[in-house]
Amino acid sequence: MSIRYQFSCDDVGSSDLESLFAAAKLGGRVGDKLRRAFQNSHAVCLAYEGDRLIGASRAITDGEYHAVIYDVAVWPEYQGRGIGAQMLQELLARLPVWRVMLVADSDVQGFYRKAGFDEYPNVMARLDASRLYDVVPSKS
Repeated sequence: MSIRYQFSCDDVGSSDLESLFAAAKLGGRVGDKLRRAFQNSHAVCLAYEGDRLIGASRAITDGEYHAVIYDVAVWPEYQGRGIGAQMLQELLARLPVWRVMLVADSDVQGFYRKAGFDEYPNVMARLDASRLYDVVPSKS
């Protein structure tokens, strides 16, 4: 069966994303909050084999200068087949900026190096773990 790529997350369910992220060891992101993160992203690329979600990736950008790729997840049994690389290329093609950044654990940095990414100096982050599992913000 061939792999189909989709560039919207209209039909993707929270449970499909959650299962994929858990299998790809990108856990800690659960439920509807994970789906909303994809819906609120500037660029998404989902990979399907038939009706099964086998890969998901997303990025945000200001559309002028900078973008950040946040997720590239592929079911383990599909890894090594070029699906993650294809999703990454699809995201990059949809990011009209000169600087694209991402956070990558040391065990996957080789994958991103093959796509032209390298270490970048002077990057800082502020983490607030209390917001990791927030509920839906109130609409009042």
